[in-house]
Amino acid sequence: MCGILAVLGCSDDSLAKRVRVLELSRRLKHRGPDWSGLHQHGDCFLSHQRLAIVDPASGDQPLFNEDKSIVVTVNGEIYNHEDLRKHLSNHKFRTGSDCEVITHLYEEYGENFVDMLDGVFTFVLLDTRDNSFMVARDAIGVNSLYIGWGLDGSIWISSELKGLNDECEHFESFPPGHLYSSKQAGLRQWYNPPWFSEAIPSTPYDPLALRHAFERAVIKRLMTDVPFGVLLSGGLDSSLVASITARHLARTKAARQWGAQLHSFCVGLETVKKLSACLILEAAESILRKASIITCLNIGFSLSNLFLLFYIFSSLQSILEYIPNRVLQI
Repeated sequence: MCGILAVLGCSDDSLAKRVRVLELSRRLKHRGPDWSGLHQHGDCFLSHQRLAIVDPASGDQPLFNEDKSIVVTVNGEIYNHEDLRKHLSNHKFRTGSDCEVITHLYEEYGENFVDMLDGVFTFVLLDTRDNSFMVARDAIGVNSLYIGWGLDGSIWISSELKGLNDECEHFESFPPGHLYSSKQAGLRQWYNPPWFSEAIPSTPYDPLALRHAFERAVIKRLMTDVPFGVLLSGGLDSSLVASITARHLARTKAARQWGAQLHSFCVGLETVKKLSACLILEAAESILRKASIITCLNIGFSLSNLFLLFYIFSSLQSILEYIPNRVLQI
């Protein structure tokens, strides 16, 4: 998870405006503590708060093409970036970041490259050659994104509402599977899979095909240059993900660097202990008891964290989804 903030076409390109954009970008610091970056071109600002996962050493953002005429700030992961690089052999890559392919794909295909991306993402791309820009969000909206309009006609883009609500007269959630193009001055849907049509006939149940599709979905998400693990809830979903990850971990680049034993974390549940033993996981466990929760409530710990939740999450629904998992079900 990273945080992006962009201000596009504002009427103020002063140092004071740059400082203000930096101030607003820092509101997203909790999304990416590893790096803060800002690029300004005239009256356009692109900022980034990075959580380093792929190429931690040189993948800081914003990212550029060869002559730095194309700039992009991205929150997400592009799972098929290595395959895409093979089709961009005439381009010179500066980093090992999975997100750098976006700048070069734009050079090759213009705005019609988005459906070539396999991943979860939000990004803002600025073409300094004509000062045009585009914004896109992944197909189903895994990564959050908001768009707002300033009084001066500027367009604001942010991973969270707190990055733009003070500066915009109107703002809304950026719809999944859409892109905004300054050349077309509006939103359009880029994600149009054939199965959106109700006319497509149903497919016979094939458990083997379902298993293979699920395995592929898990395996492609093991793309990382940093240590990782799995969070086990004791339920079926996380158990299946852990099982597939444990079987395929030895084949990944991460295993060559940190070992092939999968690490896991859980809140103390008997079913999780059995699963960890079965899969031979390196398990960390945290025991939370009702008495501990009551003590936290009495000393005001929960109240302070509730304020933190309101700050971090952009919607009430996000908070309601978070609280039961952390407190109410314990």
